[in-house]
Amino acid sequence: MTFDADAASTPDSNASRTDTGSSAPAGRSPRTIGLIVVGVTVFLIAGATTLVVHAAANARFDAAVADQAESTAVAAGAYSQLDAAVAEATSTGALAADLLDTTAGFVDTTAQGDLGVAAAELTAAIDAGEELDRESAAAPEGHDRPVWFADLDRATEGLEADTERLAAAAIGAREHIEVVQDAVVHTQTSGTNFIAMVPPIATSIDAATGSARNLDRIELRLAMEDLEGAGWGSDAPARIDAYVAAASAAQASHGAEEAEKAGPLYERRKQVEEFARSIAGGVLLEFDWAPTVNGYGTGGSYGGTSTWDTSDGGLSTITLSNSVAEMWGDPGVVALVVHEVGHSITSKCYDLMGDGLASNNEVWATAWAIGMGYTHESNGVNNYGQPSPEAIALSQSCR
Repeated sequence: MTFDADAASTPDSNASRTDTGSSAPAGRSPRTIGLIVVGVTVFLIAGATTLVVHAAANARFDAAVADQAESTAVAAGAYSQLDAAVAEATSTGALAADLLDTTAGFVDTTAQGDLGVAAAELTAAIDAGEELDRESAAAPEGHDRPVWFADLDRATEGLEADTERLAAAAIGAREHIEVVQDAVVHTQTSGTNFIAMVPPIATSIDAATGSARNLDRIELRLAMEDLEGAGWGSDAPARIDAYVAAASAAQASHGAEEAEKAGPLYERRKQVEEFARSIAGGVLLEFDWAPTVNGYGTGGSYGGTSTWDTSDGGLSTITLSNSVAEMWGDPGVVALVVHEVGHSITSKCYDLMGDGLASNNEVWATAWAIGMGYTHESNGVNNYGQPSPEAIALSQSCR
């Protein structure tokens, strides 16, 4: 078989054309594809950056929320402590005011002045504590979490401002707590000293009211004993008030008794009473004076009587005729007064007396006067006879 060269090559040529046509690429060019890749990359980077920034904003917001919550609690705690300090200070101030209300004549004026200064400082500290800006410590309203990071940052700034405000408020409260507490300590120290200085004043009042009635002096001394146990506390004003009332009564009683014995015989009566008290062994004595006692007191006579009571450490009332004052210094008059004190001191030494002396107190009083060295027969011998040596010896153990 023979072939035509051109015919034989035609299929090959067609095939060649067909192959060339099927191998040519269709669609985007390589440059376009590159741009797409770059765009996608940029988008991914931007998205990732946005996510990072958003995550950081959320983290800052969360930290700010936590800081604000902590500062809120700290500020609340500081102001709670301040309220407690102010409450204690208010109580201290009320107690100081009660003490300062005491009449000046019954307390140490210097100590009272010191307490007044301290109390004024305390009042100022209390007022300043109550006027402290509490709005700055108020808990802020809650913050909703924004979505966009820019809004998150703005919300975070607000939270941080709240935290700074609350922290400053807590510092201010704590600083004022120290001011209040210092004022409380100063007031309590001054008050304690004020109370401690009352007993010496009370002692001087007791010494200056020697003519007061026994019961008034006893009340004063009981109040003085109660003062010895007084310290800074809620019961202190009541103790001092009781003392002031007793001291006032003793002063009034003393004044009345002094008025009774006033007159030309006042100085002599005073000498008689001072002498009797000097030998009475601490027994409380009160005196009454009369023109006559037991029928004696005129025509150069003199008389006296005594009552005694073992209560409250011993007390007695001695009644003397005016002639005792008029004739004071005469050995017989002095011996009579010693005899009456012998009756009075029975209230102190009753347990020492035997049955015989207890049943015959005149013998005891006479023996006691003799035992004291007063031998004039007005010591009781002229009326009641000479006591036994044993009775005199026994009486000498009672002083």
